[in-house]
Amino acid sequence: MPALTGAYDPQDKPGELVSYRVGANAVIHKGALVSVRNDGYAYPSRSGASSDVFVGVAFESVDNTGGTAGAKSVRVWKSGTYVYNGSGFTQASVGQAMYASDDNTLTTTATNNQLVGYVVEVLSATQARIRIDNAVR
Repeated sequence: MPALTGAYDPQDKPGELVSYRVGANAVIHKGALVSVRNDGYAYPSRSGASSDVFVGVAFESVDNTGGTAGAKSVRVWKSGTYVYNGSGFTQASVGQAMYASDDNTLTTTATNNQLVGYVVEVLSATQARIRIDNAVR
């Protein structure tokens, strides 16, 4: 395509809540950390998968058990702050990068995990609030 020489309508859509097609046999629970795998479909975030890409927090639950890839879609929040579980949180954790070890658990271990956000508040030694805005793709 050539460069624009006049006005263009890029068909804007609000981007805070975005829909992704769900992978075959995947179950994504409301509030889950959601990632897209190398097949291009959404799944619950997991550890040990460096190629997965974090895309947001599930707005709703979707059960695609027995379904083919893409048979269902899930909407995910692309911004905001959310509370998740982990261990060893202290006030010094504020500002720290957090990674998903599963769809509900945070870790500081970057190796083979997806960046999901940064700590903005520590609620206890086992719960922290993260801001996802700078981590989602």
